[in-house]
Amino acid sequence: MILITGANGNLGSQTIDFLLENNPDAEIAGLVRSEEKGSKLKEKGVELRIGDYADYPSIEEAMQGIDTLLLISSSTLEGRTDQHKNVIDAAVKGGVDQIFYTSIVEADKELSPLSPDHAATEKLIKNSGTPYTIYRNAFYMEFLPLFLGDALETDQWAFPSDDKAINLALRSEMAEALANGLADPEKHKNNIYEITSGQDYTLAEIAEMLSEASGKQISYTDISVSEFEHALTEAGLQDEQIAMSVMTATTFVNGALDFTYDDLETLLGRKPTGLDAFIPEFVNN
Repeated sequence: MILITGANGNLGSQTIDFLLENNPDAEIAGLVRSEEKGSKLKEKGVELRIGDYADYPSIEEAMQGIDTLLLISSSTLEGRTDQHKNVIDAAVKGGVDQIFYTSIVEADKELSPLSPDHAATEKLIKNSGTPYTIYRNAFYMEFLPLFLGDALETDQWAFPSDDKAINLALRSEMAEALANGLADPEKHKNNIYEITSGQDYTLAEIAEMLSEASGKQISYTDISVSEFEHALTEAGLQDEQIAMSVMTATTFVNGALDFTYDDLETLLGRKPTGLDAFIPEFVNN
């Protein structure tokens, strides 16, 4: 049986959908925090396991009878490595045969403020002695509108990048790639995949693509992280929103997404969607 954590989140639920589409008889369990949160999964025939990363006994119980685990990294940043350790320890104790994990691209280089937790988790998995498959994901392409703010309305986009390129990939295609791996785990045993689309772009290049798609001239300004943080504070954003936005900006500036690999293409069996296709679609819808 396959256990997918974070099963009611976007990545988890999409992975389950792809698994069921291609393997209707697959035995799938989904880890959720409550029966209510798992109601839609239950309707699809997914067995619910109730648990919380921070509650070890619940995770230990959830691992019973599980052969393959997909650990989707926690969305709660505080104590994230400890949360992941609970899941890994419970998986080892429960005799799980293989652990899949969603990390960040080039995690071991620790270029992003988000990388250290992932790098530490990767080490925990490797040191556990359990066979593993690690998907090091770029940022979701679906998040580009969030990075843009009101740029399409004001025609002005100010965001830190230090002229570094970024690579974004569709979350839905990441889910499809995960499902393909989970369907044949032995084939992907002890592999690390760098999950990116086929091309990266500078923010100035993205602004040009936005201009072409919208018919308006979108002007991009590369600002410092401190200027960006000050602007967010002046705009009255909540501290949590500011912190996450600053981490994203620092990730861009550090070149932590300035990588391009063909692993996603290999896992999908086709070329992944690029920003050149994504931008016209979201701008015009």
